[in-house]
Amino acid sequence: MANVAFCSPLPPAQTGIAAYATAVLGGLDEIGFTAEHRLDPMWPLGPGAEERVRASDVGVFQLGNNVEFHGAIYRLSVWNPGVVVLHDLALDGLMYGLGLANDPLTQPARAEAMAAATPNADLEDPLGVPWCAQAVRRSRTVIVHSRFARDYLLRVGCRTPIVVTPHPLVERDDEIDAARERRARLRHRVARGDEVVVGIAGDLNASKGIEALLAALPRVRSNVRGVLVGRTSSHWDVQGALRRSGVGDRVTVVADVRDDEFLEWLCAFDILINLRHPHRGETSGSLVRALHAGVPTIVSAVGTYLEVPEGVVARIAPGPPDPVELASVIDRLAEDPEARGAMSRHARDYARSALAPRVTAQGYAEAVHRVLELNADPVRTSIARWAGGLRATGVGPQHAARGLGVRYAEALFELRPEPPG
Repeated sequence: MANVAFCSPLPPAQTGIAAYATAVLGGLDEIGFTAEHRLDPMWPLGPGAEERVRASDVGVFQLGNNVEFHGAIYRLSVWNPGVVVLHDLALDGLMYGLGLANDPLTQPARAEAMAAATPNADLEDPLGVPWCAQAVRRSRTVIVHSRFARDYLLRVGCRTPIVVTPHPLVERDDEIDAARERRARLRHRVARGDEVVVGIAGDLNASKGIEALLAALPRVRSNVRGVLVGRTSSHWDVQGALRRSGVGDRVTVVADVRDDEFLEWLCAFDILINLRHPHRGETSGSLVRALHAGVPTIVSAVGTYLEVPEGVVARIAPGPPDPVELASVIDRLAEDPEARGAMSRHARDYARSALAPRVTAQGYAEAVHRVLELNADPVRTSIARWAGGLRATGVGPQHAARGLGVRYAEALFELRPEPPG
């Protein structure tokens, strides 16, 4: 029975990854993983965190883009290689926060990221420089939540094994059903009975398409009400954007709501706007919840959003959202309740089958077992010493590809015993 250190924000931490981690832990229990392994959920990370991780057989490290929640986890993942879960491919905000804290890992992480970037990389693009390079290289296995994320890592030269497993549902069906039943109360607070509620939910920042929605509203023919629900950001002034738009009388901002009320607001929307520009390779937790709740959703046709099946979401073109196109799609859905109903059913069916926590947990089990098998391989430490020795003499992958120094490694693998039966 292996010991697995699970390093992640957990409730009541005010981050979506806390709810995500709770769903993963539940899924691992459901598939019997916790009957075979000792799982040690670690949060908050106290002074003994390093010792607990070192004492485990493998660590699982949740990495998001917020240094407050993930700075200490990042350090543990680098010094104790195990399974890294990438919630954001960019990690530029995490690197910035570590730099402000004068963390010694920052400079080598930046150097490694710049070395892995393509020669003509767009430094303004969050994915232009692979800021996750150090974390990925130091891990034994990486978990991502989309084929887009896997392909991105492969393009930037990742050689660490990658497991793709979906972002799980974070609520039970009965919790979703209860929130849907209470939707009328919240709608009554912001909209008349004949208005179609079009909302944006989550962190209210510049990348969520808020300005595009504000620009689209004057072009929308239907009787709609805009609602913005979620955490406000000190880096972007949502109220200022609303004042400048000239449509403030058609939009309500509901800021910093509790988690349970956030779900009710999500269910109160007739249409959710879930755009991303620039796209950061993340899988939207708000979109996962919306699909589970059966909320018809408009997304950007980019990256991870392209992996949601047709008929489950409506898409607009990638890049900066075009207000004219967005208004057209809003009108199409607002004027067709039957189309919205069909999208709602397709979304719930897809979410319950493809995004069930047990499906995600199977990916975690695969990743952990890969690391345990690697750690148990007697050849691994010899290969590591061989590779380190070659590197110290200036031999790199390009030389090994021509055969220089590889005979020792080949001999080790020839001596490895065949697996039983």
